[in-house]
Amino acid sequence: MAKALDTYTLRHRITAGNIANIDTPGYKRFGVEFEEELQRVHRTGGSEAMKEVNPRIVSEGEDVVLEDELIEMADTQIRMNLVVRGLRHHFEMLRTGITGINR
Repeated sequence: MAKALDTYTLRHRITAGNIANIDTPGYKRFGVEFEEELQRVHRTGGSEAMKEVNPRIVSEGEDVVLEDELIEMADTQIRMNLVVRGLRHHFEMLRTGITGINR
């Protein structure tokens, strides 16, 4: 989950950079690859190999389209919220296990 949060933070920065450079002549958009590689490794190598997957910044080679970047930002925010919710639940379960008090 920590790696996912790092990835989504990176993706947010890259998307913000794409938007900031939308009017720069010759600028091509960048993206972050992570989920597809994570799924591929999970199918072939199991959970231990998944620890070795890292996000990659890739040049998409296409012009920046504001609407696409805004959709990417919204998608990234939703994914980040899901990971944070999962982490919060994990730590609440740990607290319950340690204290025996369910809040």
